[in-house]
Amino acid sequence: MTMVLVAPEFHDAAQVLVAKTRAQLDSLNINVLEFSVDALQSASLQREVADLTLVISFGGDGTFLKAAAAAHGAGVPVLGVNFGRLGYLLPIEPDQLWGVLSRGLESGFTVEDRSVLHVGLPDGEQLIAINELAIEKREPGHMLRLSTMVDAEQFVAYAADGIVVATPTGSTAYNLSAGGPVLDPTMRATILTPVAPHLAVDRSIVLPPDRVVTIAVDDERGAVAVLDGRFVGPITTSGTVTITTHPVPLKLVVDASSDTFGRLRSILSPTDLRL
Repeated sequence: MTMVLVAPEFHDAAQVLVAKTRAQLDSLNINVLEFSVDALQSASLQREVADLTLVISFGGDGTFLKAAAAAHGAGVPVLGVNFGRLGYLLPIEPDQLWGVLSRGLESGFTVEDRSVLHVGLPDGEQLIAINELAIEKREPGHMLRLSTMVDAEQFVAYAADGIVVATPTGSTAYNLSAGGPVLDPTMRATILTPVAPHLAVDRSIVLPPDRVVTIAVDDERGAVAVLDGRFVGPITTSGTVTITTHPVPLKLVVDASSDTFGRLRSILSPTDLRL
């Protein structure tokens, strides 16, 4: 059994808990490997780590998204320990970690399946998104013209700052700030939300997971693709992006007693934010 611990290199509190967790797992004869966030980006856990059982993320949402993508690629669950401000993506607080690990090792981890997007870029690159794909305008001061298709049928043409295609897990991220709906994170669905649309449909569309969404850039200035907050490249005029629900969900370890809707209340009630 091998567990991978992922943390920002210079986050002192996270590194302290990483060291403590490693010592506790070592005492149980569990093999432990540590990766910094940057090192994990270039690592293929499925290829490099034998007998991988679990990936544990220590940090905020950015760290978790990278760790989750790596865990998904390796076909193992991910556990997120919250060192960020709110942590809707991260259901485990630092003081809960060892209890969750102990119970999981003794009787099995409680795991939720979360939908993941499969994204095909114009250059043929294939990526996954845990939260969302955003296609955004390339130059300030101009609207971006986009046309969308659902399956093989023409859908809506947008003039907007961009469009967000989100998972239910990502519904509380960019999608929410753009005015999109909040979905239960365990649902299987795809959300399309325009960003600051002009004289066009200004409502989100929620689609079932078997739909294929195609977005074409109809703008000579082109656009940029941003996946889970990370810039992935430009999209030129007439370039198309294809988005589907990945057939394999992300497996997220949760505490059986975790308060999902309590965390959601914190998102929807700004006075509850941890400052």
